[in-house]
Amino acid sequence: CSAELVFGTGERPPDFVHLFVGFFIGGGIVLNNSLFVGSNGNAGAFGPLPVATRGERVTQLIDVASLASLERAVIEAGGNPGMIWESSAAWTVPPDLVAEWTAEAAKGLAWAIVTAASVIDVSCAVIDGWLPAEVRADLIQQTRDALADFDFTGLDPVRVEAGTIGAEARSLGAASLPLSERFLLDRHAMYRS
Repeated sequence: CSAELVFGTGERPPDFVHLFVGFFIGGGIVLNNSLFVGSNGNAGAFGPLPVATRGERVTQLIDVASLASLERAVIEAGGNPGMIWESSAAWTVPPDLVAEWTAEAAKGLAWAIVTAASVIDVSCAVIDGWLPAEVRADLIQQTRDALADFDFTGLDPVRVEAGTIGAEARSLGAASLPLSERFLLDRHAMYRS
């Protein structure tokens, strides 16, 4: 999330959630163009978020939208899970396993986005991760489709966009935190009393 905020390209609204699909699903929250970490530093830890996807059974987002769940499916099918981790640019994972994982992950991400919008009134969700471009594009489209099934009464619609950093977002984000803390202007200082 920090990498997208500091190094990302394109226009972003001042408030958005960032969901990063890696071995585990994670992310962050941007409010007023600033990374919001919360009092314990765990804001945007989307993994534990309860979601209902598999036959309306409630589980955690980490169980359906993490690459760990795709890795399990590859192992159960008798494959080598290393095929996920060889390159984020291209996977050699069987397409049917990717399709099943993407469908479940998109439903879970839609739940997470609606939940976030209900609590912090964001207008945008950014999805990125250790994903080939075509998998990310399909995941984003399926997430948009899943969002269309939700009742947004009382909420504004949330647009879903692709992140611009990709697989390196975690390392770039971690590197940007001390720099942001030290050198970026506090945009809210003039409004404090």
